[in-house]
Amino acid sequence: MASKALWIASFVAGAAVLVTGFLDRDSQFERLKGVIAGMVPDGDAQAVEGATAVVFLGSLALLALVTAMEAVLVAVAFKQRSWARWVLAPVVLFHAVVVVMTADWLVAPGGDGALAIILLAAQYILAAAGLVLLFFPSTTQWLTPK
Repeated sequence: MASKALWIASFVAGAAVLVTGFLDRDSQFERLKGVIAGMVPDGDAQAVEGATAVVFLGSLALLALVTAMEAVLVAVAFKQRSWARWVLAPVVLFHAVVVVMTADWLVAPGGDGALAIILLAAQYILAAAGLVLLFFPSTTQWLTPK
């Protein structure tokens, strides 16, 4: 089924974003520390460091959480539980918000962040396409228990 393939590709792209983000954490952390220090010029170093950790790890955790929620709901939907796709729809919309936030905080400006942007965009586009396919009449017929 095409929807399943799109969802699997979306999960792979999401995992790649998480892995590359985590592996590049030192440079991302330093960049974020500069951004946060610029927002709060009078902040002490420890507070800036703590805020940077919260923003960085929170962004990665939020992306992982949304991906995990989608994976669970897709697995439920493919067990012929038609209601799961209706729950999945707002999760995919929330995923768009998470992608924007993640891109804003975790993607380095310029060419350094090109891979992360491509992976984030691919993850979301594949998830949205997989969701649309879950609402096609043929899929609806398959998802409806006999």
